[in-house]
Amino acid sequence: MYRSALFIDLNNFALFPTLPVGLIVSAMRGSEWDVDVLSPLAVGVPGIPRPTRAPVWGYWDERARWWSATTPSRSVRSIRKALDTLRPHQRDTTSKRLMDAVEVRLNRSPKVVLISAYLMYFEAVRRICALCAERGIPVLLGGPAFHEEATRREWAAIDGLTGIYAGEAEQGLLEALNAVLGRGPDPQGLTRPGGTDGGLAPPAQDLDAAAYPDYSDFPWDRYPNRIVSMLTGRGCGWGVCKFCSDVVTVAGRTFRSRTLENVLGELEFHAKVHKTRLFCFSDLKLNSNLEMWRGLHQGMQRVVPGAKWTCAVHVGPREDEGLSEEDLRAARESGLVRITAGFETASPAMLNSMRKGSRPERMAEFLANAHGAGISTRVTAFTGYPGEGPEDLDLTTRFLEQHGRHVERVHLSRLSVQAGTPLDEEMRSGRLEDLGFGLMDEQPALASIAHTNSRTTSRAYRKSITRLLRAVHTINRRPIQGDARELEGAM
Repeated sequence: MYRSALFIDLNNFALFPTLPVGLIVSAMRGSEWDVDVLSPLAVGVPGIPRPTRAPVWGYWDERARWWSATTPSRSVRSIRKALDTLRPHQRDTTSKRLMDAVEVRLNRSPKVVLISAYLMYFEAVRRICALCAERGIPVLLGGPAFHEEATRREWAAIDGLTGIYAGEAEQGLLEALNAVLGRGPDPQGLTRPGGTDGGLAPPAQDLDAAAYPDYSDFPWDRYPNRIVSMLTGRGCGWGVCKFCSDVVTVAGRTFRSRTLENVLGELEFHAKVHKTRLFCFSDLKLNSNLEMWRGLHQGMQRVVPGAKWTCAVHVGPREDEGLSEEDLRAARESGLVRITAGFETASPAMLNSMRKGSRPERMAEFLANAHGAGISTRVTAFTGYPGEGPEDLDLTTRFLEQHGRHVERVHLSRLSVQAGTPLDEEMRSGRLEDLGFGLMDEQPALASIAHTNSRTTSRAYRKSITRLLRAVHTINRRPIQGDARELEGAM
Protein backbone atom coordinates (compact mmCIF):
# COMPACT_ATOMS: atom_id res chain seq x y z
CA MET A 1 0.00 0.00 0.00
CA TYR A 2 1.66 3.21 -1.13
CA ARG A 3 -0.30 5.27 1.42
CA SER A 4 1.64 4.05 4.47
CA ALA A 5 3.44 6.66 6.55
CA LEU A 6 5.52 6.82 9.71
CA PHE A 7 4.87 10.07 11.57
CA ILE A 8 7.57 11.01 14.10
CA ASP A 9 6.60 13.70 16.64
CA LEU A 10 9.74 15.01 18.34
CA ASN A 11 7.91 17.28 20.80
CA ASN A 12 8.78 16.05 24.30
CA PHE A 13 7.90 19.28 26.11
CA ALA A 14 4.16 19.00 26.40
CA LEU A 15 2.17 17.24 29.10
CA PHE A 16 -0.42 16.32 26.49
CA PRO A 17 -0.63 15.17 22.83
CA THR A 18 0.66 17.50 20.11
CA LEU A 19 -2.26 19.31 18.47
CA PRO A 20 -0.84 19.80 14.93
CA VAL A 21 0.12 16.12 14.81
CA GLY A 22 -3.43 15.18 15.75
CA LEU A 23 -4.79 17.41 12.99
CA ILE A 24 -2.45 15.97 10.37
CA VAL A 25 -3.14 12.37 11.36
CA SER A 26 -6.88 13.03 11.20
CA ALA A 27 -6.57 14.56 7.71
CA MET A 28 -4.40 11.70 6.46
CA ARG A 29 -6.66 8.97 7.79
CA GLY A 30 -9.62 10.78 6.28
CA SER A 31 -7.83 10.34 2.93
CA GLU A 32 -7.19 6.64 3.59
CA TRP A 33 -3.57 6.92 4.65
CA ASP A 34 -2.23 4.19 6.97
CA VAL A 35 -0.40 6.24 9.64
CA ASP A 36 1.96 4.94 12.33
CA VAL A 37 2.66 7.63 14.97
CA LEU A 38 5.85 7.59 17.06
CA SER A 39 6.24 9.97 20.01
CA PRO A 40 9.24 10.00 22.39
CA LEU A 41 7.13 9.38 25.48
CA ALA A 42 5.66 6.21 23.96
CA VAL A 43 9.10 4.57 23.90
CA GLY A 44 10.16 5.68 27.36
CA VAL A 45 11.81 9.01 26.57
CA PRO A 46 10.55 11.23 29.41
CA GLY A 47 8.67 14.44 28.75
CA ILE A 48 10.12 17.76 29.86
CA PRO A 49 7.46 19.59 31.92
CA ARG A 50 7.26 23.36 31.95
CA PRO A 51 8.49 25.02 35.15
CA THR A 52 6.29 24.55 38.21
CA ARG A 53 7.15 25.50 41.79
CA ALA A 54 10.65 26.98 42.09
CA PRO A 55 13.12 25.02 44.23
CA VAL A 56 14.72 26.67 47.26
CA TRP A 57 17.96 27.20 45.33
CA GLY A 58 16.14 28.56 42.28
CA TYR A 59 17.09 32.19 42.92
CA TRP A 60 20.82 31.43 42.78
CA ASP A 61 20.38 29.20 39.76
CA GLU A 62 18.57 32.00 37.89
CA ARG A 63 21.29 34.51 38.82
CA ALA A 64 23.96 32.20 37.41
CA ARG A 65 21.96 31.61 34.23
CA TRP A 66 21.35 35.32 33.70
CA TRP A 67 25.02 36.17 34.20
CA SER A 68 26.27 33.45 31.83
CA ALA A 69 23.79 34.55 29.15
CA THR A 70 24.63 38.25 29.27
CA THR A 71 28.36 38.29 29.94
CA PRO A 72 30.45 39.82 27.14
CA SER A 73 32.91 36.93 27.56
CA ARG A 74 32.86 34.84 24.40
CA SER A 75 34.45 31.90 26.23
CA VAL A 76 31.65 31.81 28.78
CA ARG A 77 29.05 32.03 26.00
CA SER A 78 30.77 29.15 24.17
CA ILE A 79 30.71 26.99 27.29
CA ARG A 80 27.04 27.82 27.83
CA LYS A 81 26.25 26.91 24.23
CA ALA A 82 28.05 23.58 24.64
CA LEU A 83 26.17 22.83 27.85
CA ASP A 84 22.87 23.57 26.09
CA THR A 85 23.39 20.45 24.00
CA LEU A 86 23.24 18.40 27.20
CA ARG A 87 19.82 19.73 28.21
CA PRO A 88 17.16 16.99 28.40
CA HIS A 89 15.15 18.10 25.37
CA GLN A 90 18.29 17.87 23.24
CA ARG A 91 19.82 14.77 24.81
CA ASP A 92 16.68 12.63 24.95
CA THR A 93 15.56 13.21 21.37
CA THR A 94 18.92 11.96 20.09
CA SER A 95 19.11 9.07 22.56
CA LYS A 96 19.83 5.51 21.47
CA ARG A 97 16.44 4.49 22.84
CA LEU A 98 14.56 6.80 20.50
CA MET A 99 16.75 6.10 17.48
CA ASP A 100 16.37 2.35 18.04
CA ALA A 101 12.58 2.83 18.11
CA VAL A 102 12.79 4.77 14.82
CA GLU A 103 14.75 1.92 13.23
CA VAL A 104 12.15 -0.64 14.36
CA ARG A 105 9.38 1.43 12.74
CA LEU A 106 11.42 1.94 9.57
CA ASN A 107 11.82 -1.83 9.25
CA ARG A 108 8.06 -1.94 8.62
CA SER A 109 8.86 -0.22 5.29
CA PRO A 110 6.70 2.90 5.32
CA LYS A 111 6.48 4.66 1.96
CA VAL A 112 7.20 8.05 3.53
CA VAL A 113 8.31 9.49 6.87
CA LEU A 114 6.91 12.71 8.28
CA ILE A 115 8.71 14.57 11.06
CA SER A 116 7.16 17.29 13.21
CA ALA A 117 9.93 19.29 14.87
CA TYR A 118 10.79 22.50 16.63
CA LEU A 119 14.03 24.13 15.50
CA MET A 120 15.92 22.89 18.56
CA TYR A 121 15.72 19.34 17.18
CA PHE A 122 18.13 19.76 14.26
CA GLU A 123 20.44 16.94 15.33
CA ALA A 124 17.59 14.51 15.93
CA VAL A 125 16.18 15.26 12.47
CA ARG A 126 19.61 14.82 10.91
CA ARG A 127 19.99 11.36 12.47
CA ILE A 128 16.51 10.24 11.44
CA CYS A 129 17.09 11.42 7.87
CA ALA A 130 20.33 9.40 7.75
CA LEU A 131 18.44 6.25 8.79
CA CYS A 132 15.80 6.91 6.13
CA ALA A 133 18.41 7.56 3.44
CA GLU A 134 19.91 4.10 4.07
CA ARG A 135 16.52 2.58 3.20
CA GLY A 136 15.58 4.97 0.39
CA ILE A 137 12.55 6.32 2.26
CA PRO A 138 11.57 9.95 1.49
CA VAL A 139 11.27 12.34 4.44
CA LEU A 140 8.91 15.31 4.70
CA LEU A 141 9.64 17.76 7.52
CA GLY A 142 7.32 20.35 9.02
CA GLY A 143 6.85 22.57 12.04
CA PRO A 144 5.66 26.00 13.12
CA ALA A 145 8.91 27.90 12.64
CA PHE A 146 9.87 27.32 9.00
CA HIS A 147 8.59 30.76 8.02
CA GLU A 148 12.04 32.14 7.13
CA GLU A 149 13.69 31.30 3.82
CA ALA A 150 17.16 31.24 5.44
CA THR A 151 15.90 28.70 7.98
CA ARG A 152 14.39 26.47 5.32
CA ARG A 153 17.60 26.68 3.31
CA GLU A 154 19.70 25.63 6.31
CA TRP A 155 17.49 22.63 7.13
CA ALA A 156 17.03 21.61 3.49
CA ALA A 157 20.76 20.85 3.36
CA ILE A 158 20.29 17.86 5.71
CA ASP A 159 21.29 14.69 3.86
CA GLY A 160 18.31 12.45 3.24
CA LEU A 161 15.65 15.13 3.62
CA THR A 162 13.22 15.17 0.71
CA GLY A 163 11.29 18.34 1.48
CA ILE A 164 10.09 20.89 4.03
CA TYR A 165 6.44 21.85 4.11
CA ALA A 166 5.82 25.36 5.46
CA GLY A 167 2.06 25.38 5.81
CA GLU A 168 -0.77 24.65 8.19
CA ALA A 169 -1.53 21.07 9.11
CA GLU A 170 -4.92 20.71 7.48
CA GLN A 171 -4.20 22.50 4.19
CA GLY A 172 -1.85 21.42 1.42
CA LEU A 173 -0.06 18.66 3.31
CA LEU A 174 -1.69 15.83 1.36
CA GLU A 175 -0.56 17.46 -1.88
CA ALA A 176 2.95 17.78 -0.44
CA LEU A 177 2.95 14.08 0.50
CA ASN A 178 1.93 13.07 -3.01
CA ALA A 179 4.61 15.36 -4.43
CA VAL A 180 7.48 13.81 -2.43
CA LEU A 181 6.22 10.38 -3.58
CA GLY A 182 6.34 11.54 -7.20
CA ARG A 183 2.57 11.42 -7.63
CA GLY A 184 1.83 15.10 -8.18
CA PRO A 185 3.27 18.60 -8.63
CA ASP A 186 4.90 20.50 -5.80
CA PRO A 187 2.35 22.70 -3.99
CA GLN A 188 3.11 26.15 -2.67
CA GLY A 189 4.91 25.81 0.66
CA LEU A 190 7.04 22.78 -0.31
CA THR A 191 10.79 23.47 -0.37
CA ARG A 192 13.11 20.90 -1.92
CA PRO A 193 16.85 20.51 -1.27
CA GLY A 194 18.87 22.16 -4.00
CA GLY A 195 15.78 23.61 -5.63
CA THR A 196 13.90 26.86 -5.49
CA ASP A 197 12.35 27.88 -2.20
CA GLY A 198 8.68 26.95 -1.98
CA GLY A 199 7.77 29.92 0.22
CA LEU A 200 4.82 29.70 2.59
CA ALA A 201 1.53 28.00 1.85
CA PRO A 202 -1.40 30.44 2.11
CA PRO A 203 -3.14 30.55 5.51
CA ALA A 204 -6.09 28.22 5.96
CA GLN A 205 -9.32 30.20 5.96
CA ASP A 206 -12.11 27.80 6.88
CA LEU A 207 -10.84 26.39 10.18
CA ASP A 208 -14.15 24.59 10.78
CA ALA A 209 -13.49 22.44 7.70
CA ALA A 210 -10.74 20.46 9.45
CA ALA A 211 -11.69 17.20 11.14
CA TYR A 212 -11.18 17.05 14.90
CA PRO A 213 -7.61 16.07 15.88
CA ASP A 214 -6.92 12.33 16.18
CA TYR A 215 -5.01 11.77 19.43
CA SER A 216 -5.59 8.00 19.58
CA ASP A 217 -1.92 7.11 18.96
CA PHE A 218 -0.47 9.05 21.90
CA PRO A 219 0.55 7.25 25.14
CA TRP A 220 -2.29 8.48 27.34
CA ASP A 221 -1.30 6.21 30.20
CA ARG A 222 2.07 7.98 30.52
CA TYR A 223 0.86 11.57 30.82
CA PRO A 224 0.56 12.95 34.39
CA ASN A 225 -3.02 14.03 33.64
CA ARG A 226 -5.38 13.48 30.70
CA ILE A 227 -5.13 16.97 29.17
CA VAL A 228 -6.41 17.71 25.66
CA SER A 229 -4.94 20.59 23.66
CA MET A 230 -7.55 22.83 22.01
CA LEU A 231 -7.38 25.71 19.53
CA THR A 232 -10.23 28.09 18.71
CA GLY A 233 -8.31 30.22 16.20
CA ARG A 234 -4.97 31.06 14.60
CA GLY A 235 -2.93 34.21 15.03
CA CYS A 236 -3.46 37.03 17.52
CA GLY A 237 -6.14 39.71 17.62
CA TRP A 238 -3.51 42.27 18.69
CA GLY A 239 -0.58 40.98 16.66
CA VAL A 240 1.75 43.99 16.54
CA CYS A 241 4.22 43.45 19.40
CA LYS A 242 7.67 44.07 17.93
CA PHE A 243 9.34 41.16 19.70
CA CYS A 244 6.69 38.48 19.08
CA SER A 245 7.71 35.59 16.85
CA ASP A 246 4.37 33.79 17.20
CA VAL A 247 2.65 36.11 14.73
CA VAL A 248 5.23 35.56 11.98
CA THR A 249 5.16 31.76 12.15
CA VAL A 250 3.49 29.53 9.57
CA ALA A 251 0.19 29.45 11.47
CA GLY A 252 0.25 32.81 13.24
CA ARG A 253 0.49 35.24 10.31
CA THR A 254 -3.15 36.31 10.32
CA PHE A 255 -5.95 36.08 12.84
CA ARG A 256 -8.75 33.65 12.00
CA SER A 257 -11.31 31.98 14.24
CA ARG A 258 -13.45 28.87 14.29
CA THR A 259 -17.14 29.03 15.12
CA LEU A 260 -18.22 28.53 18.70
CA GLU A 261 -20.41 25.56 17.75
CA ASN A 262 -17.47 23.79 16.14
CA VAL A 263 -15.26 24.28 19.22
CA LEU A 264 -17.95 23.15 21.66
CA GLY A 265 -18.51 20.08 19.50
CA GLU A 266 -14.83 19.22 19.68
CA LEU A 267 -14.75 19.65 23.47
CA GLU A 268 -17.65 17.22 23.81
CA PHE A 269 -15.98 14.79 21.37
CA HIS A 270 -12.65 14.65 23.25
CA ALA A 271 -14.36 14.36 26.64
CA LYS A 272 -16.13 11.22 25.43
CA VAL A 273 -13.29 9.68 23.43
CA HIS A 274 -10.47 10.31 25.92
CA LYS A 275 -12.50 10.25 29.15
CA THR A 276 -11.20 13.65 30.28
CA ARG A 277 -12.41 16.96 31.64
CA LEU A 278 -9.08 18.83 31.35
CA PHE A 279 -8.36 21.21 28.45
CA CYS A 280 -5.50 23.53 27.54
CA PHE A 281 -6.36 26.20 24.97
CA SER A 282 -3.26 26.90 22.90
CA ASP A 283 -4.58 30.11 21.26
CA LEU A 284 -2.06 32.94 21.38
CA LYS A 285 -4.75 35.11 23.02
CA LEU A 286 -8.11 33.46 23.62
CA ASN A 287 -9.89 36.80 24.13
CA SER A 288 -9.00 37.93 20.60
CA ASN A 289 -12.53 36.90 19.63
CA LEU A 290 -14.88 38.04 22.41
CA GLU A 291 -17.81 36.09 21.00
CA MET A 292 -15.74 32.91 21.34
CA TRP A 293 -14.37 33.92 24.76
CA ARG A 294 -17.77 34.60 26.29
CA GLY A 295 -19.38 31.72 24.42
CA LEU A 296 -17.01 29.31 26.14
CA HIS A 297 -18.06 30.74 29.51
CA GLN A 298 -21.67 29.99 28.68
CA GLY A 299 -21.21 26.63 26.94
CA MET A 300 -18.29 24.81 28.56
CA GLN A 301 -20.11 23.18 31.46
CA ARG A 302 -23.08 22.37 29.28
CA VAL A 303 -21.03 20.22 26.87
CA VAL A 304 -18.46 18.94 29.41
CA PRO A 305 -19.81 18.98 32.97
CA GLY A 306 -16.97 19.38 35.46
CA ALA A 307 -14.53 20.73 32.87
CA LYS A 308 -11.36 22.52 33.95
CA TRP A 309 -9.34 24.57 31.51
CA THR A 310 -6.48 27.01 31.06
CA CYS A 311 -5.65 29.65 28.45
CA ALA A 312 -3.70 32.83 27.64
CA VAL A 313 -5.24 36.30 27.20
CA HIS A 314 -4.13 39.77 26.12
CA VAL A 315 -4.58 42.65 28.56
CA GLY A 316 -4.63 45.41 25.97
CA PRO A 317 -6.04 48.83 25.07
CA ARG A 318 -9.51 47.85 23.89
CA GLU A 319 -12.30 49.31 25.98
CA ASP A 320 -13.76 45.83 26.26
CA GLU A 321 -11.16 43.06 26.56
CA GLY A 322 -13.62 40.60 28.08
CA LEU A 323 -11.62 40.73 31.31
CA SER A 324 -13.95 42.61 33.62
CA GLU A 325 -14.66 41.29 37.09
CA GLU A 326 -17.98 39.94 35.80
CA ASP A 327 -16.33 38.24 32.81
CA LEU A 328 -13.67 36.58 34.94
CA ARG A 329 -16.19 35.30 37.46
CA ALA A 330 -18.18 33.81 34.58
CA ALA A 331 -14.97 32.24 33.25
CA ARG A 332 -14.24 30.73 36.65
CA GLU A 333 -17.74 29.29 36.90
CA SER A 334 -17.23 27.70 33.49
CA GLY A 335 -14.15 25.88 34.78
CA LEU A 336 -11.28 28.28 33.98
CA VAL A 337 -8.81 27.51 36.76
CA ARG A 338 -5.59 28.95 35.33
CA ILE A 339 -4.89 31.95 33.11
CA THR A 340 -1.71 33.41 31.56
CA ALA A 341 -1.13 37.00 30.47
CA GLY A 342 1.84 38.65 28.77
CA PHE A 343 2.96 41.21 31.36
CA GLU A 344 6.53 41.65 30.04
CA THR A 345 7.38 44.79 32.06
CA ALA A 346 5.85 47.47 34.29
CA SER A 347 7.71 50.25 32.48
CA PRO A 348 5.30 52.38 30.38
CA ALA A 349 8.19 53.53 28.22
CA MET A 350 9.22 49.95 27.41
CA LEU A 351 5.63 48.84 26.81
CA ASN A 352 5.21 51.68 24.30
CA SER A 353 8.48 50.82 22.61
CA MET A 354 7.41 47.17 22.31
CA ARG A 355 3.96 48.15 20.97
CA LYS A 356 2.60 45.86 23.64
CA GLY A 357 -0.62 47.83 23.96
CA SER A 358 -0.95 47.33 27.72
CA ARG A 359 -0.59 49.50 30.80
CA PRO A 360 0.63 48.53 34.28
CA GLU A 361 -2.50 49.84 36.02
CA ARG A 362 -4.75 47.81 33.73
CA MET A 363 -2.64 44.70 34.31
CA ALA A 364 -2.95 45.25 38.07
CA GLU A 365 -6.72 45.49 37.75
CA PHE A 366 -6.88 42.30 35.69
CA LEU A 367 -4.74 40.36 38.16
CA ALA A 368 -6.83 41.51 41.10
CA ASN A 369 -10.06 40.56 39.34
CA ALA A 370 -8.75 37.15 38.26
CA HIS A 371 -7.43 36.40 41.73
CA GLY A 372 -10.69 37.56 43.27
CA ALA A 373 -12.59 35.21 40.98
CA GLY A 374 -10.48 32.30 42.20
CA ILE A 375 -8.39 31.86 39.03
CA SER A 376 -4.72 30.92 39.33
CA THR A 377 -2.74 33.59 37.46
CA ARG A 378 0.56 33.34 35.56
CA VAL A 379 2.38 36.18 33.82
CA THR A 380 5.27 36.24 31.41
CA ALA A 381 8.00 38.88 31.55
CA PHE A 382 11.42 39.41 30.05
CA THR A 383 14.49 41.61 30.44
CA GLY A 384 16.94 43.15 28.01
CA TYR A 385 14.67 45.00 25.59
CA PRO A 386 16.49 47.79 23.67
CA GLY A 387 16.68 50.92 25.80
CA GLU A 388 15.77 49.19 29.05
CA GLY A 389 17.62 50.60 32.05
CA PRO A 390 17.78 49.93 35.80
CA GLU A 391 14.84 52.27 36.40
CA ASP A 392 12.65 50.12 34.11
CA LEU A 393 13.62 46.94 35.95
CA ASP A 394 12.89 48.62 39.27
CA LEU A 395 9.37 49.48 38.11
CA THR A 396 8.76 45.82 37.34
CA THR A 397 10.17 44.74 40.70
CA ARG A 398 7.95 47.19 42.58
CA PHE A 399 4.92 46.05 40.59
CA LEU A 400 5.53 42.41 41.54
CA GLU A 401 6.13 43.35 45.17
CA GLN A 402 2.88 45.32 45.28
CA HIS A 403 0.68 42.93 43.30
CA GLY A 404 2.47 39.64 43.78
CA ARG A 405 -0.26 38.40 46.11
CA HIS A 406 -2.49 38.21 43.02
CA VAL A 407 0.08 36.24 40.97
CA GLU A 408 0.91 32.57 41.39
CA ARG A 409 3.65 32.20 38.77
CA VAL A 410 5.99 34.51 36.90
CA HIS A 411 7.86 33.19 33.87
CA LEU A 412 10.83 35.56 33.53
CA SER A 413 13.18 35.20 30.58
CA ARG A 414 15.79 37.16 28.65
CA LEU A 415 14.92 38.78 25.34
CA SER A 416 15.43 36.52 22.34
CA VAL A 417 15.47 38.20 18.93
CA GLN A 418 13.66 35.98 16.44
CA ALA A 419 14.08 36.19 12.69
CA GLY A 420 11.35 37.98 10.80
CA THR A 421 10.00 40.00 13.70
CA PRO A 422 9.73 43.81 13.60
CA LEU A 423 12.48 43.91 16.26
CA ASP A 424 14.78 41.92 13.99
CA GLU A 425 14.15 44.38 11.16
CA GLU A 426 14.67 47.36 13.49
CA MET A 427 17.99 45.96 14.69
CA ARG A 428 19.24 45.27 11.17
CA SER A 429 18.40 48.83 10.12
CA GLY A 430 20.89 50.17 12.67
CA ARG A 431 18.26 52.25 14.47
CA LEU A 432 19.07 50.60 17.80
CA GLU A 433 22.81 51.21 17.79
CA ASP A 434 22.49 54.36 19.92
CA LEU A 435 20.88 52.15 22.57
CA GLY A 436 23.89 49.84 22.63
CA PHE A 437 21.89 47.11 20.89
CA GLY A 438 23.19 45.30 17.86
CA LEU A 439 23.57 42.07 15.90
CA MET A 440 26.28 39.69 17.05
CA ASP A 441 25.67 36.39 15.28
CA GLU A 442 22.98 35.00 12.99
CA GLN A 443 21.65 31.51 13.67
CA PRO A 444 19.44 30.68 10.67
CA ALA A 445 18.93 27.04 11.71
CA LEU A 446 17.24 28.35 14.86
CA ALA A 447 15.60 31.37 13.18
CA SER A 448 17.20 33.56 15.83
CA ILE A 449 19.82 36.30 16.06
CA ALA A 450 22.32 36.54 18.88
CA HIS A 451 22.66 40.17 19.91
CA THR A 452 24.69 42.46 22.11
CA ASN A 453 23.19 44.90 24.62
CA SER A 454 25.79 47.02 26.36
CA ARG A 455 23.26 48.46 28.84
CA THR A 456 22.81 45.10 30.53
CA THR A 457 26.44 45.03 31.63
CA SER A 458 26.38 48.11 33.89
CA ARG A 459 26.66 47.67 37.63
CA ALA A 460 23.36 49.48 38.24
CA TYR A 461 21.54 47.22 35.78
CA ARG A 462 22.93 44.09 37.42
CA LYS A 463 21.86 45.28 40.86
CA SER A 464 18.36 45.87 39.56
CA ILE A 465 18.27 42.42 37.93
CA THR A 466 19.22 40.88 41.27
CA ARG A 467 16.27 42.56 42.99
CA LEU A 468 13.91 41.51 40.19
CA LEU A 469 15.04 37.88 40.34
CA ARG A 470 14.44 37.89 44.09
CA ALA A 471 10.88 39.21 43.66
CA VAL A 472 10.13 36.60 41.01
CA HIS A 473 11.56 33.80 43.15
CA THR A 474 9.45 34.84 46.13
CA ILE A 475 6.29 34.43 44.03
CA ASN A 476 7.36 31.21 42.33
CA ARG A 477 8.13 29.49 45.63
CA ARG A 478 4.46 29.49 46.61
CA PRO A 479 2.17 26.55 45.85
CA ILE A 480 -0.64 27.28 43.42
CA GLN A 481 -4.27 26.89 44.41
CA GLY A 482 -5.61 23.36 44.69
CA ASP A 483 -7.95 22.99 41.75
CA ALA A 484 -5.42 24.46 39.30
CA ARG A 485 -2.75 21.91 40.10
CA GLU A 486 -3.96 19.41 37.52
CA LEU A 487 -3.08 21.98 34.83
CA GLU A 488 0.13 23.32 36.39
CA GLY A 489 2.92 23.14 33.86
CA ALA A 490 0.53 22.85 30.93
CA MET A 491 0.87 26.58 30.14
